[in-house]
Amino acid sequence: MSLWEKAILNIEKGSRKAAASAAVFSERVKAELAIIRLKIKINDLQTVINRLHQRIGVRITELAKKDLLPKTTDLLLKDDEIAEALKELAQRKEELNMLLSDLRDVKLDIRAVQKDTEDTLS
Repeated sequence: MSLWEKAILNIEKGSRKAAASAAVFSERVKAELAIIRLKIKINDLQTVINRLHQRIGVRITELAKKDLLPKTTDLLLKDDEIAEALKELAQRKEELNMLLSDLRDVKLDIRAVQKDTEDTLS
């Protein structure tokens, strides 16, 4: 085998490895962007949850100032504004759990891509 043939073979091997690396890099960037988007959604949802907690606390404080605070928590939870906030809070927490699950799935996908990359480039 001549020197030129060896050089061409080495260039072909190098280009295949470069193509594989570029593909892996592209997949990694897509996964990282997906993680960033999910984290932004999670932060926004956490802000909504915090506002709902504040709304409940403000309502309880208002009732206490007016001396209308019920003696039992059951009666307190029947207040329209508090009940509505608690219902929405439950929905938001469910959404948050789904987003966190999606985030875990994306992170697992990244680990799988990393393993595949190590196997491909070796």
